[in-house]
Amino acid sequence: MADTSETPSGQSQHGRIYGAARYYDIAFAYRDFAQECDFLAAVAARHLGRAPESVLELAAGPANHAIELAGRGLWAAALDREPAMVRYGTEKAAAAGVEIAYQEGDMTGFALDRPVDMALLLLGSAACLLTNSAVISCLQRVSEALAPGGVLIVELPHPRELFNIDDATEDGWEVTRDGTRVRVRWGSPGDSLDPVSQVAQVTTTLTIWEGGRKQVIRDKAFQRRFTVQELDALARASGCLEAVAWFGGLDLDVAIDDPEEAWRMVAVFQKPHLR
Repeated sequence: MADTSETPSGQSQHGRIYGAARYYDIAFAYRDFAQECDFLAAVAARHLGRAPESVLELAAGPANHAIELAGRGLWAAALDREPAMVRYGTEKAAAAGVEIAYQEGDMTGFALDRPVDMALLLLGSAACLLTNSAVISCLQRVSEALAPGGVLIVELPHPRELFNIDDATEDGWEVTRDGTRVRVRWGSPGDSLDPVSQVAQVTTTLTIWEGGRKQVIRDKAFQRRFTVQELDALARASGCLEAVAWFGGLDLDVAIDDPEEAWRMVAVFQKPHLR
């Protein structure tokens, strides 16, 4: 079982799951990364006033979005704390015929050599930021990495899951790729949620069938739940980013308050343009 304690930077991580980089990549292969990048590029262009030319993917894992955008001609960087993910994402980019500047690092304390037009924090990775100070540190580091007018796009579970209105996100699914089958179970009945801190202890299980063998990878980690007003207030508290748009999925046509179609909370934060 992985250590579930919080790091000094106020973060938590599914160490065993994220360390199994290839299986993790297969588990999320159901997502349409090309379509998602269409959305990300369109949102960035809407607020920049031009097409984005560079991107940073935070907590990037396999770096699928950075790789897709690099294939479209953007200069792409990626950041992750897990060395296995950095190696895997770098190799995957090379196999795709693109180059990304992938570095191992902490999203609450990093620096880039050049500014980017957009930063991405997707697949609920912001939930690893357990404290307000960790969130603000991340936002401030991102602002330093963004060009004037640049945007940060954050994807998290929809708030109605926090309030047990319904389960907008599937917590179990299965994907098969190249003969390897991966079944995911995100959460278990015994998991707990602290209503004061809004931090849950989440059990994640990958069951893998490959080459006639079965293996199970399971660990626990803390994850924070966020609301719209919290994220807006934290951005204001950072002193450097402003919430400028909200969506109910990685889709321009889905509003955050759509009772039928909204299934994620997608926040767009912007660094002020130069005056």
